Amino acid sequence: MTSETPSATAKESMVPMRDGTELATDVYLPDEAAVHSAILVRTCYDKSSRYTALTYEAEYFRSRGYVLVAQDVRGKFRSAGETFPYAHEVDDAYDTVEWITQQPWSNGRVGVTGASYYGFTTWAAVASGHPAIKAAIPQVTGIDMAATHVGSRWSQEVPSLASLNDLLQIWTNHNGYLAAANWSAAPADEIVAAARNEIGECSAANRLLARAAEQSWFNPYGERHPYHTTRIPILHWQNWYDPGLAPAGLRDWRHFRSLDGARSLHYLRVGSADHAGFRLEDVDAGDERNPYLNEDALTEKIMTECGEMADFFDEHLNGMTPPAPRPHARWHVGHVGWQSSQEYPPPGTPLTFYLSASASGLHALDRTASQETRPLTWTHDPTKPVPSTTDIETIWYLLAGYPDEQAQAHRQDVLTFRTDPLPQNVDFAGQPVLTAHVTFSSPSTHVFAKLQDVYPDGTTRPISWGRTVLSEVTGGALTLHMDDNAYRIRAGHCLQLQIQSSDFPHFAVHPGTDENPLTATKKAASTQGLTVGGSDGARLELPAITIGEA
Repeated sequence: MTSETPSATAKESMVPMRDGTELATDVYLPDEAAVHSAILVRTCYDKSSRYTALTYEAEYFRSRGYVLVAQDVRGKFRSAGETFPYAHEVDDAYDTVEWITQQPWSNGRVGVTGASYYGFTTWAAVASGHPAIKAAIPQVTGIDMAATHVGSRWSQEVPSLASLNDLLQIWTNHNGYLAAANWSAAPADEIVAAARNEIGECSAANRLLARAAEQSWFNPYGERHPYHTTRIPILHWQNWYDPGLAPAGLRDWRHFRSLDGARSLHYLRVGSADHAGFRLEDVDAGDERNPYLNEDALTEKIMTECGEMADFFDEHLNGMTPPAPRPHARWHVGHVGWQSSQEYPPPGTPLTFYLSASASGLHALDRTASQETRPLTWTHDPTKPVPSTTDIETIWYLLAGYPDEQAQAHRQDVLTFRTDPLPQNVDFAGQPVLTAHVTFSSPSTHVFAKLQDVYPDGTTRPISWGRTVLSEVTGGALTLHMDDNAYRIRAGHCLQLQIQSSDFPHFAVHPGTDENPLTATKKAASTQGLTVGGSDGARLELPAITIGEA
């Protein structure tokens, strides 16, 4: 993917950074000749592309009286410099904001926003501490996105191959690629070597492999980590169906809301959508509801979402009082609609479901615990991992290709537990929690859990995910906080839980040995087990709520 044609309404400047590197920067001015607040977006995905849609968003923000400043980050598309993620974003954000404040159209106030990697650059701008930055809206991202994207503590966290795939596609050089890697040719160092022959050297992928060998993370903030330096209003913008980044973003929200002095500065907005913004309510509607493919859907998305962003910036950049006080949390319940509260998760009474054994192989989720204690086992064979139900790219477009996972219930290496059809709607908001004691014959193991909605016709759709590493150090006691969602399991549907030890190629496969999963050459099958029934048997807690009383 090479640079697309710039917008006719943008004026491009090459903005110098402190080391002399020039970054391509588009400025979209409102029609009114006056000084204005600016909204800064710094992206690695081409500021002029249909993919980012910044040329479309600019027209909306201009109509609201804002200058939109869109920049290709260092090393991408029209900007000069080394192609390497994260390393320069704090300083480059500061220097860009300083340049903005010196322009004749600037009133000295700047808001920052962006999604995914440019959600990270939003946090980097906040971390820079420039006094002109008055508010920020980081979207579908996490503050510590860099830590595992170009680093890996694989003995503590399951390594993501989807993230490695992004490094190869996006961070090999100034352009972008959609070259399909053969993930069955693992280990990952061989994948990186094959990509090197096809599209060139990817320094970020090389750095990931080196850090994985040392089990080190990557801190791009220095001493200015946002957890300790954020002092401005933040609208945390997430989507439930984003297993790649929403867990990190919700962790950030919980951190800031735990701080007595700063919690009032933080707001939450979470939609029933995937990483790319495709909505649950549009599943099975086809391409006409996909904003990446349909102009009307894109226009609707911009009017709605940019409208929400402009409202936040009106309040916190321009001092405009909203018609009604802003709730601290606004969140969408799947199959219900938007809810608001002063706190998220909202109060509720957890529903406990106990895992029970069945001779049929399709086990049960019951509201009462079985008195019979029984061990259940499954075999993890790293040469035949449980396949992900979408390809490695679709994890970011999950609802646009929302998978029917009913076939997974027939696999011998997946434990499946299902309720009877529910007699009434069950609404939940928050993190489902799986508690169990897991045994494993290997030095360590991966445990994946998935919560699903089983429709009356058997269609099985995922609604929450969880993953962790267990080892001889951690022991087999498992308390797995799965990914947040807010969702209605409708009457007549079944709630289903699946437990397995692989999800490939979304995640690296545990080798069954003590080697690094990204580069392991030796593989061995292993037996995993858990106990159901009795007072200490495995159980699932669902954070149930009552809609309208949150």
